[in-house]
Amino acid sequence: MSLRVFAPRPPAGEPAVLGADESHYLRRVRRAPDGAALELIDDHGDLWRAQVRSGDARRSEVDLLERRDVPAPARELVLLLGLPDPAAVLELLPGVIEIGVAAIAWVRCARSQSGPPGAARLERVVRAAQRQCGRPCAPIFLGEHELIAVPQLRPDLPGFFAWEQRRGLADDLALSHGARLLIGPEGGLTPDEADALTTAGLRPLGLGPHTLRTGTAALVGLARLMFASAPR
Repeated sequence: MSLRVFAPRPPAGEPAVLGADESHYLRRVRRAPDGAALELIDDHGDLWRAQVRSGDARRSEVDLLERRDVPAPARELVLLLGLPDPAAVLELLPGVIEIGVAAIAWVRCARSQSGPPGAARLERVVRAAQRQCGRPCAPIFLGEHELIAVPQLRPDLPGFFAWEQRRGLADDLALSHGARLLIGPEGGLTPDEADALTTAGLRPLGLGPHTLRTGTAALVGLARLMFASAPR
């Protein structure tokens, strides 16, 4: 895994200053010496090639050498997640962040089990995923919504929802700049919810021949949309 740390962007020509947590990670966990090469993610959502200047496990300074261009995902994907167990959400998030999902909304469905994870736990998981994959910008979190509000969440993007009635059936997908995908909680959506979503203009999407867990369904569905063909 590449060495990456987080710090506020300093004034031009000055070193970035790492706080106690990041300094501890740099010096104690990764045992990086002065002069070590690393990448730094700043508070503007940029990724830098950098080098450790000085410091210790309480406070370290890092020189920013060059801002790195990070290619944007080919499509803007928005995940509407039907609130499974919080532990399942936290297990899913690293993969969603690595894929490059632009935004995430929590959607309360008939079979939702609880609310979203707490903000502190969420931040820890997001930051760890960014550190691992080198994504400088975290996804935007759009808050918690009832299912009835789904059509108003990013209506500029075509909408899809995973639906077990499409299990094993082929879907002809063609997308341009992006899409939004609703994944129901464990147990899936109810028929009434599926009817309401279809009436609102969202399209049911099959995810293969087998029953998938919520986390697996989200990753499979996002991959299908990410690699869908372009319109002719």
